[in-house]
This record gives sequence, structure tokens and C-alpha cells, in this order.
Amino acid sequence: MIVFSTFLLALFLTIALVPLFRRLAYALHVVDLPQERKVHSAAMPKTGGLAMAVGLAVPLFLWAPRIALFPFLMIALLIVVGAGFLDDVMEFGSRAKFCAQIMAALVVVVFGGVKIRNCGVLLPEGMVLGDWLAIPLSVFVLVGVTNAINLADGLDGLAGGISVLIFVVLGSLGLQSADSFVLITAAAVVGALFGFLRYNTFPATIFMGDAGSQMLGFLAGVLSLWMSQSDAVLSPFMPLLLLGFPILDTLTVMLERLYHGRSPFTADKNHFHHRLMRFGFFHSEAVLMVYALQAVMVGAAFWLRYFNDWVILLVYGALASVILLAFFFGGRYKWSWRQPKTVDAQALQQRIREHYQLIQLIKFLFRALQVNLGLVLLILVLSIGSVPDWLALLAPGALLLFVGVRFFRPERAGMALRWSVYLIVPTLVYLCELAHSNAGDVWFGLSLEIFCNLSFLSLVTFTLLVLRFTRRAGYRSTPLDFLILLVSFLVLAVIPEGLFAVSLGLVVVKVFAVFFAFEVVLEESRSPNRWLELTVALILLTVGVKRLELWFTGLG
Repeated sequence: MIVFSTFLLALFLTIALVPLFRRLAYALHVVDLPQERKVHSAAMPKTGGLAMAVGLAVPLFLWAPRIALFPFLMIALLIVVGAGFLDDVMEFGSRAKFCAQIMAALVVVVFGGVKIRNCGVLLPEGMVLGDWLAIPLSVFVLVGVTNAINLADGLDGLAGGISVLIFVVLGSLGLQSADSFVLITAAAVVGALFGFLRYNTFPATIFMGDAGSQMLGFLAGVLSLWMSQSDAVLSPFMPLLLLGFPILDTLTVMLERLYHGRSPFTADKNHFHHRLMRFGFFHSEAVLMVYALQAVMVGAAFWLRYFNDWVILLVYGALASVILLAFFFGGRYKWSWRQPKTVDAQALQQRIREHYQLIQLIKFLFRALQVNLGLVLLILVLSIGSVPDWLALLAPGALLLFVGVRFFRPERAGMALRWSVYLIVPTLVYLCELAHSNAGDVWFGLSLEIFCNLSFLSLVTFTLLVLRFTRRAGYRSTPLDFLILLVSFLVLAVIPEGLFAVSLGLVVVKVFAVFFAFEVVLEESRSPNRWLELTVALILLTVGVKRLELWFTGLG
């Protein structure tokens, strides 16, 4: 429960703080101006990293175990974030950044004990590195990883999405190793990242800046070394795969610059994400491609974590070779993802719009989706057997908040509605799955489980049909949607069997089915969503009433 609370607090703190820090950026002129080597065309605030730093720091100070590393990690993060923000404001240059990164690395290495002592097959069996070599090697690796994530921050949502995948696997490793410090820290970082990506997904309205990207890289390096060096079962080369794509990108770019006689720290547009865009991929498509490649890397890191060191090195070498060869041949033969259009799409769409029957079909499907969504929400709340005390307090509180926003700030009603649904639906789906074990419940001649599954199946069907036939510029998928899907599958793959009383996979699928349908209804509606608002209000009220009913029954 603490892990979930850590994630939620970091998420909502970051969501609330980003707009404040965005205004601060404009007031202090901390903005990233358009340049020839950059892809954005307008000045962008660079204070998103500060919002993330506060968003993850608060739950860490509240709930993170006070191990020996904790105070030194906090001091090191303060150095990294502070120096990164000063660089965002005044642009000190690479030397000043390296000095701050080395100082922060020395704090966690010398005082926090994060040292590379075990080098696996590279040393004779049983041999460990002495401090004279372990300290400079550890500092070098931490600085390198910090800059690898920093240099990956070239497209909207890119560094944030890569980091989410890294920290999800780190959290799972902490869970399996019973390392609550790593687990809670990873949960806080993932929560802060999702809160930030709400504003940073293409088209972004704020950047994380050096403060954010260096913080993520530094934390990823520290936790990776901490896990791989403290757990004797894990391979010491596991971080190579876990951080594989940004490391490969950074090394490739730097070696290419040296080959052409330039400084390895000279900025250019030769990173992998830039090359993908030269291949004809759109901004969001290039981000999706990098997400997919990084997901392969972190998935391999988790599945091979107990394998022989040589296996991990060979797998990383094979994956790196495939990626490098693809980019090499793509650049040499000028591959292009875009093909010439042979169909006049505009004329075709115009003819489709003229069909009255299609318009009527879209209206019917959308109404059916609205009714189906309301039905699913009602099924969830009516089928649960018990309501936890915290949910009984949260639901009426969310209802009061929504009603207050609806009457006093109607322009914010959509956001309040989203928060209400996102807060309670995951728990309701989980409780509903628990209730399926009661074989005696029968609805309309069907068992509760079959009836519930059919309602979800129809919900997904109507959602896909609405998206298939609609011609409005309403709901549009983003790289963040794809990232959430990747993270969901990754979580299902890395969570140990038997940890939960229900099928976690089915719970995740149903939660996202509701969220997906909810977003489509919200974005595709041509008029105020009175039906949806009333349904959500009724659900929130029913949760509170159901708890009261159970309480009075217990008294009786």
C-alpha cells in the first residue's frame, strides 16, 4: 500500500506543480529557444525537472527506508538538480556540469557505498576491486549514465519515456530482492514521470531541462549499481542492458564526432532519434520507435538478470549490432518510411461524409459506447462485496471536489471528472475481480464473472468501432498511450506469480479498457457530457453509501 501511495503522491504532486513551475520559467526567462539543431519552433519553459524533483522528494522523505545511502543520495540529487537548474538559467557549459556530476557521484560512492567491486567474468573468480580503482570507475560510470539520459532528451517525451521503462524494471528488481528502498524510490520516480509526461508528450508544453534529465540519469545509475553490486545473485552486467539504448546512442554519437575530428561534446543532430526523423518518421513515431527499442533492452535485462555474464554481454552486443547496422544501411541507402500517396484521401473522405447512413451509424455507436461505459461503471460498484475504509472516504471526497469544480470552475470540470475516474476505477476493478470468486451471484441468468466480462468485451468493441468510423478530430492517441501500454505489459511480465489474489493481467486489461473508453467519450462528445458526469457522480455516491450499508449491517 505504501508503494501505491508513493506512486500516487508523486504523480499528483507533479501534475499540480508543473503549471506553477511553467509560469516560474517564463518569469525567470528559463526557456529553451529554437535553434538549428533543435526540433521545436517556439520558446519552451525548462523547469519541468524541478516539478519532478519536488514531486518525488516528498514521498521519499515520508516513506523511504532510512538506509545508510538515503541522506547521501538526497545530498547528491540536490547537487545534480541545483547545478542542472543553474545551467538551464545561465548555461555554464559542459565543464561546470561535469564538475557538479563528479561531486555528486563522489558523495554516493565514497559516503553512500555505491561502488563497482564485482566485475564478473572480467576478473578472476572471487576477486573484487580495491577502492583505488572502484571509486574512480564508479564515478566514471555514474557520470556517463547521467549524461546518456541527458543527451537522450531531444524529442518530446523521449527521455521521460525511456526512464519510465528503466525504473519500472528497477522497481520490480527491488520487489523481488525485498529491497524496499529501491522499490519505493522507483515508484516515486515513475509517478513523477507520468505526472510530467502529461505535459511533455508531443506536442509538449514544458521541458524537463538539464535539472530533470540529469536527475533521472543519476538516479538510474545509482539504483542500477546498488542493485547489481549488493545482490550477489544478479549479474553485474545487468545495468548494461537496463540502460542499454541511451548508452549505445551516446557512445555512437561521441565516437562519430571523434572520427570526424570534432569534440565528443559538440552538439549536433546525429542522435538515433534525429536519424529516425530523417528516415521520414514523424516526431511521435520516432519517439514510439525508441520506446520499443528501449522496451526490448529492459525486458532482456530483467529476463537475463540471473544468466551468465557472457550471455548478457553477447545479447547486448547482438542487439547493439542490429540497431547500428539498421541505422548505417538506412543512412547509406537513404531509407524513407513515407511512400507517395496514390489515393486522393481528401476526396475519399468527402464522399464518405456525404453518406447519411454512415453519419447515423456513428451516432448510434457513440450512444451505445456512452451507455456501455455507464453500465460497466455500475456493474463494478454494484458487484463488489466490500469497500475499504480509505476508498469509502476517497469516493465522497472526490464527489464533493467534482461538484464544487463543476459549479464554481466549470471550465475545469473535465479535469475533475478524469481525476475521479482515474482514482477509483483501478480499485473497483480489483474488488470486482475478487467478487467473481462468489459463484452464487447470477445476473440476468449469467454468472457475475461472465456478465462482467461480456460487458467489458462490448465496451472495447464499441470503443474501437467509434474510432474506426469517426471523422472528427477528437481523440487522438499519443506516445504516452503507447508508453502506458508498454509499461502495462512490462509490469505483467515482471511481477511474480501469486503475489495478488486475482489475475493482475485481467485487472490491467479491464482498467485500460475503461480508461480508453472514457477518454474517447470525453474527447469525441459534441456536447457537454452530462450523462457521463451524472454516472460518475452516482458511482462515487454509491461507493460511500455501500460502505455505510456494510457498516450498519455489521452493527446489526
